[in-house]
Amino acid sequence: MNRPIVVEDNVIGAVALIQDISELEHVSLELEYTKKLKSEMDAIIEASFDSIFVTDAKGNVLSLNDAYTRITGIKAEDLIGKNMYDLVEQGLYDRSATIMVIETKKSATFVQNIKNGTTLLVTGNPIFDENGELVRVLTNGRDITELNRLKQEVEQAYNLSKHYEEELKRMRRNSGGMVVYSEKSREILDLAMRIGKVDSTVIIYGESGVGKELVAQELHKNSSRSNKPLISINCAAIPEDLLESELFGYESGAFSGAKKAGKMGIFELANGGILFLDEIGELPINLQSKLLRVIQEREILRIGGTKPIGIDVRIIAATNRNLPEMIRKGQFRQDLYYRLNVVPIYVPPLRERKEEIPLLAYYFLQVFNEKYNMQKTLDERVTSILVDYDWPGNIRELRNVIERAVVTSTDTVISSVALRGSVNQTKPENEADKQDTPVMDLKEKVQAYEKNLIQQYAKIFTSSRKLAKALGVSQTTIVRKAALYGINLEVK
Repeated sequence: MNRPIVVEDNVIGAVALIQDISELEHVSLELEYTKKLKSEMDAIIEASFDSIFVTDAKGNVLSLNDAYTRITGIKAEDLIGKNMYDLVEQGLYDRSATIMVIETKKSATFVQNIKNGTTLLVTGNPIFDENGELVRVLTNGRDITELNRLKQEVEQAYNLSKHYEEELKRMRRNSGGMVVYSEKSREILDLAMRIGKVDSTVIIYGESGVGKELVAQELHKNSSRSNKPLISINCAAIPEDLLESELFGYESGAFSGAKKAGKMGIFELANGGILFLDEIGELPINLQSKLLRVIQEREILRIGGTKPIGIDVRIIAATNRNLPEMIRKGQFRQDLYYRLNVVPIYVPPLRERKEEIPLLAYYFLQVFNEKYNMQKTLDERVTSILVDYDWPGNIRELRNVIERAVVTSTDTVISSVALRGSVNQTKPENEADKQDTPVMDLKEKVQAYEKNLIQQYAKIFTSSRKLAKALGVSQTTIVRKAALYGINLEVK
């Protein structure tokens, strides 16, 4: 910078001031670089998927990134300038990594729960100045709410599996093999244990797949013939032209293709024990008369034979047909019916003993886990779907559904997705037509569903505490809901 020297209006010289600005230019460049670096750091912090939260050494909130707001739902303006000690005291957080770092001067990592239900895995780190004084605390966090929910679901499914496993062990100890939980099944087991000790003929009635052969096995197990064979034959599974030889055997040369030494029939193989004739309603009318003679005379005659063979066999038959109706149509002999129907046992379909469905499901789950060396469990929602389904194929269908779910599910916890295509998860369209009551609003539907679910689970769990744990709610909630819906629970 130049200034002239003036004396009496005459310029006699000039003064020049020279300043070294190279240092100033250097400072200016450093300032620009710092601004650019700050801008880049801000961009990096904002781009972070995890939340970043910064306070000073006293716990006053200085800044946080957008990820923190996205994860927690808490806006920056609601936190900046506030103190973490106050926020914890107000209940916004259950605890604070910032506070732990301030008090210990060390890094801290733990799970933090926020008032709105969000769960974070947080790590707080101290930042010191050149003198070793704490100046900032930086905390980063990752949302583990969903992970925590999945963990809880796995734990619930595991606990439910353990409960059903214990129930199955207890019931199988008492029943010797059958899963007996409903009153109807207990009545069947009691009857089987009583009549097992006598030699009366028995017919077991029931739909296909209800477990008629299991009842026959219980009869055999509780009989005086338990150390002798139980031979089963399905009358519908063998062609009519072969059935007679299977039942009664044949002598050498009885027909073309017969074994040279002849063959013993099922009756001879079962001698001293029990013969279970499944699907007796499919027995051809001409063989019915021969069966009647065996029951009356206690002897059989092989095909091609001339000498009767005495036998000592108890007969248990089973059918899913209406035998009295078949008698009226001339399809079943009335005299044979009276000989067989000394003690009738009716096995109800699975839809009439729904309280056994969860236990049967977990029994089959156990079977197929062991068979395929897996550790699958059932989501509690799957159990609810299974209970709601009508099971036209009964226990056999349930067994197939569980096996399919075990081998096709890619997750450890089998969800409702694994049931698609196997179990109809929606009610029929005309379900509303069966109701005499008006269409319910949403609140009524929710209450009806809650009531039904609690009633179903209350049949399985012996206390309100166990019931609450299985349904993933507090015991107080279960007791209150049960009182609301008039459901009696044992509170313990």
